[in-house]
Amino acid sequence: MPVADYGVWKAKPVSYTYQTKKDDPVSPHLSLIFTDGRPGQARAAINIKSGDHSDSRLVYWLSRPFENPIVHKLEKLDSGFHLLKGTDEQRLGGVALDYIRGNLFQTQTGRLLPHDIPGEDNDILDVLRPLLDQAISNEATIYVYGSHFNDGKGIHNVHMNQGSPRRWERDNGIYQDGGFILQFKDHWEAVFIGFASQAVHTKDNPPRAGNPIPQNSYKTWADFLDPEVRDEQRMLDELASTPVIINQALVNPLGPDNQPESKRETVSLINRTEQAVDLTGWKVRNKVGQFEELPSGATLLAKESKVFEIPHCPLSNQGGLITLLNAEGLKVHGVSYTKAQTKQEGGVVSFNL
Repeated sequence: MPVADYGVWKAKPVSYTYQTKKDDPVSPHLSLIFTDGRPGQARAAINIKSGDHSDSRLVYWLSRPFENPIVHKLEKLDSGFHLLKGTDEQRLGGVALDYIRGNLFQTQTGRLLPHDIPGEDNDILDVLRPLLDQAISNEATIYVYGSHFNDGKGIHNVHMNQGSPRRWERDNGIYQDGGFILQFKDHWEAVFIGFASQAVHTKDNPPRAGNPIPQNSYKTWADFLDPEVRDEQRMLDELASTPVIINQALVNPLGPDNQPESKRETVSLINRTEQAVDLTGWKVRNKVGQFEELPSGATLLAKESKVFEIPHCPLSNQGGLITLLNAEGLKVHGVSYTKAQTKQEGGVVSFNL
């Protein structure tokens, strides 16, 4: 069954301790101490090594600056823990995190990192410690996602909670991923942590939502981000998984909404490959799950860019998500945009890819 007591905790980070390879070579954690204005302090237990002995590396994504419409909802929360499990926020476009469906980061920017090895900037402690030091010294606000401790004094499962194999499969689910988001005075940053053995694609619907797809021989983050792969092969692999990307969107066209004389919202797609890509059956999805199926027979020639109208997939001027799905329903690419990016009527939103 999915993880229990999933939610987000708004607080101020105070300090942290961590276990080195010498302290705990099997299941080490970083303990982040925080306060939410109530008496006492709480702890976030953050995994810094996978329990999967076949590959104990973590996957680390840093989004800096973090520009996603979820921040508009987060900053309105009161300090303290907010249960999301079973609420209307545990869905596409809600407060809950989903690494695959939420367009929180570009997957190819992830790093596979071990727990604790000699050298600089080459393990998970090397990247987490400076970030947390900065957050504490700048009195940033932190939003920690995961499962509430039974005693109410902390939070764990601060990592991806889907696509897991074998004995961890029981915890798989969608819109229940952990991680933490930092709100500084002038910008936001976000850290997302997964396990190397977790799947890149997972099931959308019951039964077994959040389980790897396909069921056997699925691609893991270790496969997708393997640092041993040569640059040329890495580019070929990336083009195979993401042959088409969303590079622009007209979110706020000139004229009033839903009027015949007004221009329609559009997305611009680019074929990154040297071959034509048949888009028959492909769909564009917005932040509330509405779809626009691309025209039957639509094709992008090699390196071609084309603009598509999406009248059945309205894009919110309050910030949103745009996701491109292939004919099998798998995510090919996804982007997000904020309310601030849509202020100019008729202006095109461009995405840094």
